[in-house]
This record gives sequence, C-alpha cells and structure tokens, in this order.
Amino acid sequence: MDREPDLEIAASVRADELRFECTPRVRVVVHADWPTAAQSGSDRENLPDQIEPGVTYRDAAVRWWASARLGDPDFPP
Repeated sequence: MDREPDLEIAASVRADELRFECTPRVRVVVHADWPTAAQSGSDRENLPDQIEPGVTYRDAAVRWWASARLGDPDFPP
C-alpha cells in the first residue's frame, strides 16, 4: 500500500502446546461495498509453514493482521 491503511485488524495467540489432528486450511476473503485494496499476513513462532498432523508443537505463537485502504468511489455509480 502506498499510504497508511484506513483499517487494521490484528490478533495474536500463544500456546505452551499445540497439536493439529488434520492440516489446517486457511483462507482470507475481503468483502466491501466500497473500492478497497486489502492485504493480510501472519508471523509464526515455533511453527513450520506446513503443519504436520499429529505433531505437538511447543511454545508456539501466531500473529495475524489484515489491513485495508478505501478507494475513492466512482460517482455517479
């Protein structure tokens, strides 16, 4: 984004132990009634890019964020 976002959302979680029974499928979708440019991302600590089912991960953390910049609407529509 070439300027500061108009909206930012962030969340974080930390766990002493974390175990997945199946491989997680993550999808981020942005819906808006206004022209929007959006980005999202995450940072992981002690978790690989590809989670393995049945493996116990210790001292794990995930930080997730999304940001959006509203565009100028075209008038008249």
